[in-house]
Amino acid sequence: MNYYIIILMNTILITTITGIKPVVSLYAHSLGHSPQEISMIIASSAIFPAILALQIGKWVDHIGTRPIVIIGNVMFMVALLLSVISPSFLTFLIQLAMVGIAATCLMLCLQKRIGSLGGEIDRAVANYSLFGSIGAMIGPTISSYMYDNYGYQVCIFLNISLIAIALSSEMGLRSADGKDPLNTYGVQQSNLIVRESIWTLMRNRDMRNGMLIGGLLFSNRELFSVYFPLLAHNMSISATMTGVLLSFSGLTMLIIRFTQTSLVRSFGRMKILTWSLFVTAIIYLITPFSPSVVVLFVLIGILGASLGLAQPLSTSAVLEATLPERRGEVLGAQMTINRVSQFAIPLIFGGIGGLFGVSAIFWGSGSVLLAFGYMTRPLPAHADKTQNHS
Repeated sequence: MNYYIIILMNTILITTITGIKPVVSLYAHSLGHSPQEISMIIASSAIFPAILALQIGKWVDHIGTRPIVIIGNVMFMVALLLSVISPSFLTFLIQLAMVGIAATCLMLCLQKRIGSLGGEIDRAVANYSLFGSIGAMIGPTISSYMYDNYGYQVCIFLNISLIAIALSSEMGLRSADGKDPLNTYGVQQSNLIVRESIWTLMRNRDMRNGMLIGGLLFSNRELFSVYFPLLAHNMSISATMTGVLLSFSGLTMLIIRFTQTSLVRSFGRMKILTWSLFVTAIIYLITPFSPSVVVLFVLIGILGASLGLAQPLSTSAVLEATLPERRGEVLGAQMTINRVSQFAIPLIFGGIGGLFGVSAIFWGSGSVLLAFGYMTRPLPAHADKTQNHS
């Protein structure tokens, strides 16, 4: 039962997060806020998680997931109410910052719980991510429809109702952490070494590579969604067809997760993660040379499948390589890397694009991914633990 409740809570979380952001942007625009102000509002949802994720992860390990989940859900609901009560630029800025912090609290707790359930971790994380992808598909549709037809306030109260359902389902969880995090011998031992830096733990190759690969592919997924429309425009592809291509990428990202468990059993988790880097790099390098829309469909479909494997497999690698009593902290470090790369990589390659054109963004990013693919490749003497489990 715990597993299904966690899946439900994650699906609701992703549905509300992906639904709220575009609606807030539309509502802020309707109130006369400039594109620059809207960019600042949206960016605030990622800045604070980048700063606070590691500390939140430590709190999750120290006091347990249930208090953090309750705090996160309540903060989420309060944040949504702010712009209903007093819509303004400052309110929107605070609202999205609070949403980002609340989402970080919830994501870290739910990911840690998935890793603590036991059983086959790759299958558990795959299903967890799969339903999260479904939430990402339906969230913008539901919220945008409610906004268009019933207004911002009704849309917000619908999302608050969904979060209330998630909060209520928390009460149905039995022993959310499987043990009392403050009184177990393992945590007492971990408290003795709490001064040890998180980066010391990253001497574990699987953990380090899982974090790096996950962060790189996460940021490049954001990069693609921002700059591919510009590339498509230069290739004389209509905005409608560009949207279809991006949707097709999301579809293949979802479909590949049905095969994730069997792929891991056949080839090993770290090999697949490294291949994902290489495949993504190659697609980035050759996409600007694509001669037709049909070829683009093939390339973008492969790209979506490659990116679709990265997030759940990198999370699985981190969870398996980490002691249970420090999983929250390590997941927080992973989220920090994801958010920092989400800012840094588009900023760097956006500057390259300004100097040399949009195609240069794809060539530069592909070259970086190839280099990191070589650096993070499984070593001949490094046995993939996942293969030993099959």
